[in-house]
Amino acid sequence: MPFLSPKFLFVLFGSLLLLIHGAIAHPSSNSDVKEKVRSIGYQAIAGFGDEYIAVGSSGRIDRISASGKMLKTELIAGENFNCVLTDNQKVVVAGDRGSIYISSDNGAFRKLNSDTDKNIYSLALFQGTILAGTDEGAILSGDGKGAFRRTYLAVNGNIVSLSARKSDCFGVTDQGEIIRTTDGTNWVVFDFNQEYAGFYKPCSFSVVLATDKQIAVAGIQDDGSPALMFSTQGNVWSVRTLNYTDDQGVPGYLEDTPNGIFYDSVRDLFFMACTNGKLMKIPSCSHCNKLAQITSGQLSSISGNNNTLIVVGASYFVQTFSPDWE
Repeated sequence: MPFLSPKFLFVLFGSLLLLIHGAIAHPSSNSDVKEKVRSIGYQAIAGFGDEYIAVGSSGRIDRISASGKMLKTELIAGENFNCVLTDNQKVVVAGDRGSIYISSDNGAFRKLNSDTDKNIYSLALFQGTILAGTDEGAILSGDGKGAFRRTYLAVNGNIVSLSARKSDCFGVTDQGEIIRTTDGTNWVVFDFNQEYAGFYKPCSFSVVLATDKQIAVAGIQDDGSPALMFSTQGNVWSVRTLNYTDDQGVPGYLEDTPNGIFYDSVRDLFFMACTNGKLMKIPSCSHCNKLAQITSGQLSSISGNNNTLIVVGASYFVQTFSPDWE
């Protein structure tokens, strides 16, 4: 074995210390993981009058008809959009590095001052205020005119989904936390994994949907299996089994990650869009779930009305179909 001089060993030891310091000072964050697994294509869709607005990578904002026909495409260079919010007059889109744009009365999109460089993954409109959930547990709030105000919550995860109803607004993190506000300013944090330790498997949540009747949260458990929970007020949660029976009468269990949830109030049905092109119909009967293979790629979001469902996903996939499919 060749002789290693003290000078060489000193340099080698110093280099190792620098490498270790760099790994500690710049660890891989949850945000980095999201960037790696996120597919190119649509990330979100929302109804806008009789049409839909779908947003995605490469700054793409598409207006789509109820039949799934592309009506208009707009590209904002240098942006990647993750979420979209609509009401009767305006469209708000948001995405990476704190980007938020707004369009009022079908006008051009203009950029808003988010006062953050964190990625934004979800938007909600609550009591007239735009709320945005970001990396590292921040909530942005604003009126779409001036700068947004930041509120940091005592959570461990990134806020990946928000959903509002008249009385309150809910959110979830990718570390199993459920957040709730009744005024848009003060938030209560419910650590699902801690509260249900020993009863339910630890979860990383991906989506929340608040309806007049109940709140649904979905995500992935620590063993890789999907999870769906329901609650009426957000204090007590029950797990919904995700088993189904196929057209040949063979029982199965959903194995794919939920990315989007839609509630059909007329039929009292939930629909869940998942990775690997799977769509699950979830009625009130826990033994009556149905599963459909929509495409081979990832489904990222779902919306609809009383007559039509529309799903979007990777590679700018879009498809409409009837809520009455079997």
